[in-house]
Amino acid sequence: MRMSVRWLMSLVGVASFAMICLPPVARAADQVADRLPPAAARRVDFVQDVQPILRATCYSCHGAEMQEGGLRLDNKKRAFQGGDHGAAVVPGKSGESLLLLAVAGLNEDIGRMPPEGEGTPLTAEQIGLLRAWIEQDADWPESADNQLVASSHWAFQPIARPAIPMLDEMDWVRNPIDAFVLDRLRNEMIQPSPEASKSARLRRAYLDLIGLPPTIDEVNAFLADDRDDAYERVVDRLLESEHYGERWAR
Repeated sequence: MRMSVRWLMSLVGVASFAMICLPPVARAADQVADRLPPAAARRVDFVQDVQPILRATCYSCHGAEMQEGGLRLDNKKRAFQGGDHGAAVVPGKSGESLLLLAVAGLNEDIGRMPPEGEGTPLTAEQIGLLRAWIEQDADWPESADNQLVASSHWAFQPIARPAIPMLDEMDWVRNPIDAFVLDRLRNEMIQPSPEASKSARLRRAYLDLIGLPPTIDEVNAFLADDRDDAYERVVDRLLESEHYGERWAR
């Protein structure tokens, strides 16, 4: 009986010593974790469960185009590396993962993310999915980054008709494409080049479409053609030429 009592007292002493010696950071992390919504009670898949949450709520400020606070969350290496405040994701340690603390509003230095007015706060269910993913060692397949790059490529975006830019120099614009070109030039603070001569435009059309320069007779005929659609007529004729097929079949 005395041996059992001494053994029990020794065990309590060891446990107390361990609690006293536990690093303050670890104790603080445990306390923070206790305030988080409960982790989802199932296996969480990054592509199916986590990535959609990050894409909807985080990528606009922490994606490929913008990294506020030095944090990027659309790339595994950068996300695990973290930003100015430290590691965003610490596998197995939800209480130390700043991503989780930020979306739950439990880090005073960062505040709640997304900030008020810049996005909808995550639900307890979403935070629970993130917590479960982190506590399940934060598996992030390398293929997920490649899938994201592919899905964001312009070729995979839905077709939409953009609004034609309205500019002060609309007299320079002859068709909708000109408006987009001029708008981009203005944004880059570049002056548009002067209009090419008729002979230069004819030569460009010939070289682009059939890979051959126009003959002297063809140049003279085009220069003498005063019709408004003279250039369009030349383009149509070149497209119907057998040389056009030869040019693009090479």
